Order: sequence, then structure tokens, then C-alpha cells
Amino acid sequence: MTEAKFILSKSVLKNQINLLEDLGFNISYSLKTNREVGTVLQNIEETKKVNFSIHTKEEFKIINEKSKIWFFTQAESTDELKEFLSQGIEKYVVDNEVDLARILEAIKSLNKKITLSLRMKFLENRIGSGRYFVYGMSSKKVNNLILGLKDNNLIEAVGIHIHRKSQNTSEWKIKEELEDSLTPETLKIISFVNFGGGLPIKYISYTSKVFDYISSKLKDAVDWLKQNNVDSWIEPGRFICGPCIKLETEIIQKYDKNLILNTTVYNCALDNFLTNTKLLVEGELTQDEESENFLLKGNSPTRDDIFRYKVKLPKTIKVGDKIIFLNAGAYNYTTDFFGYKKLETEIKEDF
Repeated sequence: MTEAKFILSKSVLKNQINLLEDLGFNISYSLKTNREVGTVLQNIEETKKVNFSIHTKEEFKIINEKSKIWFFTQAESTDELKEFLSQGIEKYVVDNEVDLARILEAIKSLNKKITLSLRMKFLENRIGSGRYFVYGMSSKKVNNLILGLKDNNLIEAVGIHIHRKSQNTSEWKIKEELEDSLTPETLKIISFVNFGGGLPIKYISYTSKVFDYISSKLKDAVDWLKQNNVDSWIEPGRFICGPCIKLETEIIQKYDKNLILNTTVYNCALDNFLTNTKLLVEGELTQDEESENFLLKGNSPTRDDIFRYKVKLPKTIKVGDKIIFLNAGAYNYTTDFFGYKKLETEIKEDF
């Protein structure tokens, strides 16, 4: 029996970057989505200009050029922010006035210049946040804060950061939202807008057929901002790291239309639980008399350790055959449940 592993294709990774650059974006990769991809991006000549969005200081060490880090503040003390500034972290994203006051105090104390991005809520017609916390400040507050920052000589550049939920297939009228949200005065002051993430990729429960529509809406917003001398950034995680990685597993047992694999959801596919993004299987079939539906289960003793409940595969499939999951690179971290260790990632030029 071989060990389960991830396989990363550098050519697919470069292609995902190219798709966004062709739309006119500067790119900041959301490192939390997959750290290995962040390391590879720094070592490919064509992707070395990619920046990195980081949420914890523990991830600073992964990035060689600290000037490429966009750090998202979240209740750090002024002293902690001073420490980050001393390490060469020059770009900050803030989503509330408390964190803003602390970073302004820190740069004043050290006389350090920064690039500052204010996180603004979009789709403010929503009644409530529902299950998830809603980050960011109202457009009214952001406009007022930017007016107050325009004469601060320690702010080299100020911009807007917006964001949509993961796997978003509908909320992409960004140009219209920006026109409604930003005052003419704000538009003259800001240097950039970061569109955030949320770009969808294909899973069994999601389609990627909407990407042409999404890219056209993104291009409209990029062109409009360019007319106003404002740069456009985008901050995908899943869209970059998902498609460039496959998960290679092996069947170790077969009975009653159940296929037991040589790894577990808890070791490599927790996104199954968190966002219900069931992975596609390479070579899975449609209706065919030579196929039947199988349940793909991990090898832990837990009842919910299920990769897919129903996958149509050849009847002749057997122990020792490979099951390869597609678009498997996003949020593929492990847990210490049963003492599990993270799977290895094999890096190739192509699959």
C-alpha cells in the first residue's frame, strides 16, 4: 500500500495566476488557504511578484520578502504592532476603529510609513450577518476615515478592502457597489481597491461555469477604477490553490459498495465538513451499465469520515486502485485527531 499524498502542479498554479493578471489585477495570495502553495509561488520566476495576505504572526516566517505581506490586524496590542513594523511588515488591513487607532499610534511612535487598507462592508442591504461574523466598517465610516487620513504623512497609500463569502457565484456587481459606496472625494484620495476573494472553483456541489460572467464583472470594475487612477488588487486563496493540487489515495478495502481509502477526511479534507465542498473524483462516470455507485470512506473509525456518499465508478474497481480527488488544494490541513500527521505534498511541473 502506498501513502496518500497531495500532488501540486506548478503549471496549473501559474495558469491560475495568469487568469487574474490578464484581467488587470495585482495579486495577494491568501496564505491561510494553503501554505505550501505560498512557498512554491515564491520560487517560480513568473509568480515572484505575487504578494501574500496573512492573518497571524506565525506565518511571517514563511514569506522571504516581508514587504510583500499584507497583514490583517485583529485585536493586536500597540506593542505587538510595533514589533511587526520593526520586522519590516509595511502593509496593513484594518476592519475596525480600535485596530486603526492602534496602528496609527504604533507608526507615530516609530515614525514608520505604511500602506493602509480599510475593510469596508459590501451589500449593506443585508438585514443581519446570520451564521457568520461580518468584517468591516460601513461605507459612511470608511469615507470619513479616509478624509481624516489624507494628510497623515506616515500613510504612503490608503485604499479600500472588500470581500465576499467563499465560493461566491452571484455577488459580483463590484463596480456598481463601489459607485454607490465611495464619495468623489474618497475616490480621489485612495490609491487602490482590493476586491478580496470568494472566486468559485468546481466541486461536485458547485459549478465553475459562472466564471466568464464573474470575470466580465471584475473587468468592468478594474477598468472603471483605472479611469480614476486607482489600482486593483485581488486576494484569492481557493481559486489559486484549489485547482493546482490533486489528492491521490488508494483503495484498501471494498465491501457492500463501500470503498475504504488509505487516508481520512480528518487528515486532508476538512473542508468537506466546514463548507460542504465535496471533491470531484478523477474519472467518475455518468450513467453507464458497467458502473455503479460507491461510498468513499476514510480509514478512521468515525462514522462521518466520508469523502463522497455516492460516486459512479466501474464495477471492476478493486483494492489497490487509485482514487484521485480533483481541486483538492484549498484548506487541506490536518488535525491531531488519532495522532494524524499532515500528508506530504509532491511538487511537479504538471500532473
